[in-house]
Amino acid sequence: MPWDDGLTPEQRSAASSIGSHARLLAGPGTGKTLVMSRHMQFLIEDQGIPASEIVALTFTRAAAHELMERVASDLPGQELPRISTLHSFALRQLLRNARRLSALPQPLRIADDWEQRNIILEDLKTLLGLPRIDDANDLFLQLSSDWETLAVEQGEYAPDPHFIGAWQQHRTIYGYTLRSELVYQLKRALEQLQDFLLDAPIRHLLVDEYQDLNRCDLAIIKAIANHGAQVYVAGDDDQSIYGFRKAHPQGIRSFPEEFAGSIDLPLHVCKRCDSEILRLAEFVAELDPQRIPKNTQPEAGRPRGEVALLQFANENEEASNIANLCKQLVETDHIPPESILILLRVDTRGSFSRVLREAFETIGLPMATASDESTPLEENCGREVLSILRLVNSPEDHLSWTSFLRIRRNGLGQVAISAIYDIARRSGLTFFQVINQIAEDPTRLPRFGGIVQAEVNTARHLIDQIRPLDPAVPESDLDILDFISQAVDIIIPGNPETDHIKQYLTGVASMTAAQSLEDLLVSLQSANLDIEPDLTPGFVNVLTMHKAKGLTANAVIVMAAEDEHIPGRQTNEPGLGDERRLLFVSLSRARNILIVTYCDSRVGQQRMLGRHPRNPRRTLTRFLRDTPLHPQPGPVYVQQRGQTEV
Repeated sequence: MPWDDGLTPEQRSAASSIGSHARLLAGPGTGKTLVMSRHMQFLIEDQGIPASEIVALTFTRAAAHELMERVASDLPGQELPRISTLHSFALRQLLRNARRLSALPQPLRIADDWEQRNIILEDLKTLLGLPRIDDANDLFLQLSSDWETLAVEQGEYAPDPHFIGAWQQHRTIYGYTLRSELVYQLKRALEQLQDFLLDAPIRHLLVDEYQDLNRCDLAIIKAIANHGAQVYVAGDDDQSIYGFRKAHPQGIRSFPEEFAGSIDLPLHVCKRCDSEILRLAEFVAELDPQRIPKNTQPEAGRPRGEVALLQFANENEEASNIANLCKQLVETDHIPPESILILLRVDTRGSFSRVLREAFETIGLPMATASDESTPLEENCGREVLSILRLVNSPEDHLSWTSFLRIRRNGLGQVAISAIYDIARRSGLTFFQVINQIAEDPTRLPRFGGIVQAEVNTARHLIDQIRPLDPAVPESDLDILDFISQAVDIIIPGNPETDHIKQYLTGVASMTAAQSLEDLLVSLQSANLDIEPDLTPGFVNVLTMHKAKGLTANAVIVMAAEDEHIPGRQTNEPGLGDERRLLFVSLSRARNILIVTYCDSRVGQQRMLGRHPRNPRRTLTRFLRDTPLHPQPGPVYVQQRGQTEV
């Protein structure tokens, strides 16, 4: 297929840009991913650039997978560019240069979300004598913020030395690096190590969702450009919503100043949203006087679409009518349940989704929330599988040994693990070195030594069974999917969660094109599950607004669009801007039907949330008060709609 097949004139012009840094300004539904994939095809087929010299970085694993699939379709049977998330790219470069990184524990091992929550935070809470685990988490959040904003390099870094000392000791004993420091450590290595080598030369660097990069991320892009890469970034300042990780729309807005001589490549035609949906979304975006001026227009001939702003008395009335509306959409409009999204600003302790679930159960319509589908690796049996797989790859993986000992029903609780840690601290040893000694001489750990010995022997037996199966081993005749299936059966034979764990791991392997156990583990280490979209097929999906980024649905219901939640407590910049852009992103997920709801009051648990907790009174968000869209009584709208043949 020719690289410009099916492209509009403005898409063709953008895809064929060459010779300078470029900023692709792409609003919702304008074909950003398509243009990026065709740009790579253009570079390879028209300009003769080797695929190995092209790198594309995305913000989420799902976005990387989508881009990879498009490029593979465009270039069947050919070598493909390197496409990954920024965190995965950073991890890959750090792993390649691990021996040069004296400041990080070796071998390089990234703690995942479960390990950070259940091992690192729990231990630091105890070591520092903190009353709550949230207090330990706050210390790490501040540390992450210092890395993301580069405060550590600007004289604004004032960490608690007691915390830093305890954490440095803890991570030496357990041998881990935090995911939140990956990009910062890559930036520092690129700047400080003359012999630091990227895994291959980069002549063309593409960056998706450029507006979501923080200062540290942006510094990486600049450093790669300074090494000779031509930078092609894509994004939309109206969709900058990750202020909590210190991203700011100024990054994409100031691109022309940061990259002198760069050009702009605007995309104006939205092929996703019906005209009235786009009009409402653009109204919200234009409330920001600092936005980059755009002229996004619906595709010619696009219908108006269905847009409504519905007012309800309280959350029970709202939930029951939303459930009935979704039933209409499925049964009358013939929209598949998975193409209906219900978006919430917050769902603290399931306060909103619980009421919705009761309403959906009443009418017999399946509904899923993102929290319903926590990954199986968060559960004990999944954690056992992951721990053994990691030990197959790295037999001295301290965190995996700790996880394995903690989650098994063996009588080893926090007291035993703390005793092992104390031996390591006093002896200047690592966690693995201590349990290895205990396995040889159980008397080193009174009361628990025999149990530790038995558990270590169990783990070693499993490791010995699985290691020869790894596709990376020359004698193995398995591919990665068969390997996963056989390994899980060995580790937890007959467990009812076996199929769920296999499905999850094979899904990750397929999405990331993993070829070996090491590839799979690298993918799992670098994923940020808090921002990865997660839909359940066959169900109406309830998501937070942040998780809806990158998704599209035939029908979108933005629920609880109230000033107490949007913007909530964020009444000053930059938080106010984040909230406004978050609403814009949510509205522009819809193709054909967009329903926005709000209540006059909220009682029960929902009354405790928002800018004025305990006060039941609620008002429409300030971002929609002056739109041409007038509120309608919600129950009347839903009833009349149900009586109208679609």
